[in-house]
This record gives sequence, C-alpha cells and structure tokens, in this order.
Amino acid sequence: MNVKLVGSILFTAVLLAGCSTSPEKSKSNAGVQVKSAGMPLPLKVEGNQILNSRSQPVLLRGVNTACLEWSSDGEGHILETVRVAIDDWNCNVIRLPLSQDRWFGKAPEQNDQGKAYRALVKEVVDLCSSKGCYIILDLHWSDVNEWGQNIGQHSMSDRNSIIFWKDFAAVYANNPAVIFDLYNEPHDVSWDIWLKGGIINDRPNGPDLPVKEYEAVGMQEMLDAVRSTGAKNVIIAGGLAFAYDLDGVLEGRQLKDPTGSGVIYANHAYDYFGESIFTWIANMKEATAKFPVIISEFGWSGGPNRRREWWGNNPSAALNDDWLLHLLQGIYDNNWSFTAWDMHPAAGPTLIADWNYMPTQDFGVYVKKLLVTGKSPGYAVPDISKIAEIPVSTLPESARMGGSVLYGDWLMKADPCGGQGNAILSFSADSAGKLTGQWINSKQLTELGDVRFKNGAITFTQPAQARKEIIYGYFAGTIEGNRISGTVTCNGNKFHIEGRHILKTNGNAAPAEANGVGSQLIGNWILNSKVKWGSPKQRLKVNPDMSGLYGVTPVAKITLEGDKVSFKVPAGKYPIVFECKLDGLKLAGEQKTSRDSQEVTGEKMN
Repeated sequence: MNVKLVGSILFTAVLLAGCSTSPEKSKSNAGVQVKSAGMPLPLKVEGNQILNSRSQPVLLRGVNTACLEWSSDGEGHILETVRVAIDDWNCNVIRLPLSQDRWFGKAPEQNDQGKAYRALVKEVVDLCSSKGCYIILDLHWSDVNEWGQNIGQHSMSDRNSIIFWKDFAAVYANNPAVIFDLYNEPHDVSWDIWLKGGIINDRPNGPDLPVKEYEAVGMQEMLDAVRSTGAKNVIIAGGLAFAYDLDGVLEGRQLKDPTGSGVIYANHAYDYFGESIFTWIANMKEATAKFPVIISEFGWSGGPNRRREWWGNNPSAALNDDWLLHLLQGIYDNNWSFTAWDMHPAAGPTLIADWNYMPTQDFGVYVKKLLVTGKSPGYAVPDISKIAEIPVSTLPESARMGGSVLYGDWLMKADPCGGQGNAILSFSADSAGKLTGQWINSKQLTELGDVRFKNGAITFTQPAQARKEIIYGYFAGTIEGNRISGTVTCNGNKFHIEGRHILKTNGNAAPAEANGVGSQLIGNWILNSKVKWGSPKQRLKVNPDMSGLYGVTPVAKITLEGDKVSFKVPAGKYPIVFECKLDGLKLAGEQKTSRDSQEVTGEKMN
C-alpha cells in the first residue's frame, strides 16, 4: 500500500507470517501457528497450502515493520520493534520492507557501499530465526533503473531489481526462516507486463518522484533470478492494483517455479477500491481455493467502528461499514495468513501509537488480540436483507430537510483528484431520499459513492481515472456552518482539502432576456462528450440570469433562441463553443474548438 510518513513519503507493502514446531492449533486445525526457540522449519507450497517440512499446514500471522525502505539505519528502533512484535504480539512472521539502492549503499546518506545496511538486515534475520519466526524480505522500493535516483515505490521493478535479487538471494539462499517477496504493490501496468515485463510509463507513489519511461521487469524474470542463485526459498508475488487484484493469476498468469519451494500470492486489503467487504471476502475465497494467498498488508486508520445508526434505503451503503472488524472476522473464519500494516507510529495505518508500542485503539488493539489469543475481535456481520428494510426516514434530519446544511455546491480550495485549480462538491438526494453527490473539477464530473452525513461528520468515496484503471479516494471530514474540511486518502497518499458553501440562487425566477422561456434551462445539467479517450461527464449549471458554470469554469452568458442553446467556455487558446438543441429535459448537439468538434448529449438533473 502507499503510506505517508509524517514529513516524508511512504506507503506500501506485501506481507506474510510464519510458524514452526510445537503444534498449537488454530481455530479449525487448518494450520500450525507457533514459534519455538531456534530456527523454524523450512516451508514449501503444495496445491493451495503452505506446509512445513513435516507436511503440516502452516498459518502465517504477523506484522510489517517498515523503515528500512526509507532509512539506512532502521531509525534506531527496528530491532526492538521486531523483538516486541515476536515476544509481545506473538507474531510468527515479520515482513521487512527493503530498498534495493540501500542494499548496495547507493542512497544519499550512505558512504560505506551498504555495509552497515546489510549488517542490520542480517541482525533482523538472525533475531527472527533465533526466535522461531519467519521473515519476509520484501523488495519495497526501487529506482527506475537509475542507481541512487528516484528511490521509492514505482509501478514495477526494473533491471536493477534483477541485480538486487541475484546478490540478495545468494546471501539468504535456503535459510529456513526466509521468504522472498519479489516486489511490493505492482500497479498501473497490464497483467502481461506484470508477468513478462516491458517498457512502461511509471506512476510513482510520491510527489517528489518524477514520471519516467523505463524497462520494467516481470515477476517471472525476478523469480528466475532468485532461482539462478540456487535459492529454493518460498517466494511471494503480489497482484496488481497495489496487490489488491489477483484476477490475472486466477485467469492463468501464475508463475512457474519447477525448481523451487513454490509461490504464495499476496493480497493487500484496503478500503480504497469501492468494493464492499463482502465482495473482497468472496474474491479471497475464490483465490485461496486455487493457490496459497497471504494478506500481506491490511489496515484502516479510520478505525473499525464506522457503523452508522442509519443506512438509508440503500443496502450497499452498509457494505463498507466496519471494514476492519469485518475483514478480521473474515480472516478468523477462513484461517487466512496475514501481516498487518504497520508496526511504526508514522507509517499509517498504524498498529502502534508511539515508541512504547502502545496499540492504537482503532486498529492495533484488534490485531494484537487476534495474534495473542487467536480469537476474533468479535463482530456480527450485518444482515443485508434486514438492512434493505430500513426506511428512508432514518436518514439524518439535516439531509431530509436539505437546505443550507449539506445540499448545494461547496467550492473546494484544492483538487487532489486530477483537475487544475479548484473543485466543486455538489450534494443532493434522489427521489428515494438517498444522499448523492458529485465531484466536479476542470476535467470532468464523477459521481460520489456511499455519501453519509450525520452530526456534522461527512464521508464518501470518489472514483478517479488513473490511465486505464479506476482508483478510489476516501473522504472523511466535518461541516461547520458554511465550511467543510477533511482529508482525501487515495492509494495511501493523504490530502487535506477545505471549502465553503456556495449559497443557492432562486431557481424559480425566469430571466427577462429569455422572454419567459429560459426557466426550462435553469438548473443543473449533466453533459456527456464523446472524445478520443472516453465519454467524460461534466455539469452545466444555469443560473436565473442565464450565466452559468461549466464544471468549475464560469460561463458569462447562455443563449436560448427557440430550441437552440449556445454558450462559450473559456479554455485558454482554444475556447469551447457549445451548440445544442433543447428537447424537454434533454440536450443534443456538439462542442467545437478551432481544432476539432465532438458530439454532446445532456440531461437535466433538477
């Protein structure tokens, strides 16, 4: 996942967890989840199971311990963090994120060719193995084929990653405690690139990392590089969409490992992709029926107690409630392996609140309970059939009343979602009373999902187009008077945004210059344009004086002559001219610039 450190960038990982000898059984005897003094037993994959050398099923459960991807010295905490995770949190596996540049001493702060870094990694490995704990050594950060440059999380591994694995795997070849995690959270590439590699345009996770074209290396070549050293250690490979998606593996793009101990596939479970927790659990069941899977990252810094007293008349509004507790219940019910993110107080979602290793109340306490006791934190899955019967009247009073509290437009000062300049949030309700909303920026309009508002608190999800992939942001904030403020979290990056309510004008007054007939235009329209890269939507807001807004751009004058509607949108050197025909609550026509023209259709919202 992508993570933001306090004051710097950070966010990602893929996880696993281990086991060993004295067999303490899990809930349904599906796997051994134990530690013992001394080296743990070697692991192997058979079918969809993780086994030890005694052919006992193994349940790997633990945490991520981030910082060696962005630091060369472990910040002075890494050894104690691993010790606490094993001794106090009962982890039988640790996932350790690493940097290929720091392994070779290429980071700016290093001047010893990586000697101290490699020694520290060895200390961590030795500490885990001495306590009977497995360790996942995760290539978390790479460099886009430029040593010492662009150090961070990228879309895929690169040629330097092959150099890393050939050197690194030789050091830990066939160490029974060691599992190799090939590359953290591949994203924004095709499944063919994921498997075989190729030339890509990077989408780095970090505002300070430049976008570059480079040769990405596929998972199969990295696996082959590991095996070329003689290392037979079990390997982990995360799926696409930041390891959330395993569809390509299910469709046949599984890695070939004829000479090694096998491959575990990794899933990262975060509530960013607009799917309900029910869908995620169903997808996990499908994957784990065919091959071994570890949930090597999961978490939610918003906390698990997000269930509302109301869900409206829309069952889907309840499906993402209590994501964390429901996910933990799914892990418990299905005996799934996991490593939670993260045992660092600044790498969110955080399991600990400080360097006294106090568990966070909205996340860490639940994970620690499951690790220490083996018991579910306790969660009753909502009955969807009953949720569907909840009447609309259970919507908050302010939402049912509409008016100045929520409904209408909010002008936002920042737009982290792809537009230029400001953005507009617009809220209303459909005919059934369900809250709806749109995010409107300079590029297009997107429909919000799961809009919820009560006691001044507002949350929603927002889809955004990232090249060929849809990604989701999550907004959590508050409304006080005519001000709204909160945080958008998307792929682990967090953006603070704020804005003010734009008072609604009286939509019943017909403008004089429209000869009494312009009132049919007044209100909000959704326009669809057919362009080369898709069919983006945009809002046209028509005011009573026949001025308006197209997206966030003011329109000075909208003309209605008979059934012909025309207006001009300023757009730098190439203003856009719209010429449409009005037919009741529909518009049809074209938008033209000096360069080209596109078909436009529209429909009135209110």
